[in-house]
Amino acid sequence: MAVHVYVGPSCPEPLVRKKHPEFVLHSPVRHGDLFPGALRAGDVAVIVDGIYHHRLALRHKEILDALERGITVLGAASIGALRAAELDRFGMIGVGRVYHWYRTGVFDGDDAVSVAHSETGSPAGINVPLVNAYGAVLAACDAGVLRQEASRTLMARLEREYYPLRTSERVLAVARECGESAFADWYGEQVAADPGALDQKQTDALEALALAGQLDTGAREKRHDGSREERHEGARTGRRDGARAGRPGTAAPAAQSPAAPGDRDWRTEYHRRWRNRFATAAPDLHHRLAYQQIFDPGFPDVWWDYLHGSSDPVRPAAPDGFRGHVLRHLGPAAAQWLDDPRLRSRVTAVLCPLPDLADPRAAGLLLRRESAQDRDRVADWLARTRRHLDAHPGRSLGQIGEAVCTRLLARIWGVGAGEELTAECGRRGLPSLHQAARALRPFAIGYLSGLQEAHTSGGRGHV
Repeated sequence: MAVHVYVGPSCPEPLVRKKHPEFVLHSPVRHGDLFPGALRAGDVAVIVDGIYHHRLALRHKEILDALERGITVLGAASIGALRAAELDRFGMIGVGRVYHWYRTGVFDGDDAVSVAHSETGSPAGINVPLVNAYGAVLAACDAGVLRQEASRTLMARLEREYYPLRTSERVLAVARECGESAFADWYGEQVAADPGALDQKQTDALEALALAGQLDTGAREKRHDGSREERHEGARTGRRDGARAGRPGTAAPAAQSPAAPGDRDWRTEYHRRWRNRFATAAPDLHHRLAYQQIFDPGFPDVWWDYLHGSSDPVRPAAPDGFRGHVLRHLGPAAAQWLDDPRLRSRVTAVLCPLPDLADPRAAGLLLRRESAQDRDRVADWLARTRRHLDAHPGRSLGQIGEAVCTRLLARIWGVGAGEELTAECGRRGLPSLHQAARALRPFAIGYLSGLQEAHTSGGRGHV
């Protein structure tokens, strides 16, 4: 079992390492970070800080995926508290006052925990998060420095400040503008004496880390006790294989399954796409599959074999296999479609599931015709795309219009436009022209460059 901590400005790294040197520290969590294989069943993930605003933030279904894989997920202080308030019913564990404030509706926006900071160098924040200001106001009321009515006025005034501009100096200035100089003086004295005294986010983060340490200790003790019991049992029965009952992490509070029977399945196409990008054995696997789908003339046969050979080609999985699923959903007339290669497109036009490339067997089936030359060309064309976009900062792949992609696909596949092109998409595991254009865009610049080079040299381009 390992404890993985995603933390940034809410709790200084030296403080975390001092209290929990055995923990695995990560930078603030971002989209995709919970998918990699570094997180295993029985591990604990403590989510404190996260990237958002200018980068893609951690999605809820990434946390549900981690919970389903047997990972205990704790959230506190910042985006961790916000996500825990939204997902505690599914098994995520919320810790601390900030989580409680979100859970009870005191705050409902992510700006309450937002901290502006640099992505390089020290991650220390430059502003006072609203939840820290709220904790300070409550403490001031308890100390008799601030009246309840005045505290509401002050908080309303602070809420109107844009979060990156809400510095300590600005908090003091706003307090004085509201006629609360006594609070301003008290607040300044408290922070000067102890910078962490009114830092509710840091307090909550440390509480979450302490709980993670307890779960880690409990799991280790359980494994130790289990090993002793099994050595006893082995001595009594002669068994010496050392197999253990149970698995690490069972000391964590029981989590309700996010996909309990009768519940709505949360696994969407987007979740599968994220898994294909972040949870696969190779980071470019989704691009390699897209290349085969578009450029391999024989891929329709590969796709048909995948549909028949996949253990879960569509949801829900058919207990009597792909044929049974087709007959049940498309009717008896579909039997001849299954047996006649010329009619297969009638099936693939309707049934076009997104593969799970994190499944090695599925990836192996779909990439069985891939060559070393294919992999080299994928790497080359993606590199050309990156260089082109770096040289033209105002451009993006989205500017390659769908009409352009449609013409290129028709040329590559040697088919006409309209229904013939749409049918070919299905035969290649691409559910629509829109998805086919999306798969082509990362290769379009490299493909067109290759055609241009071939034309210049008098050779033939790859089609």
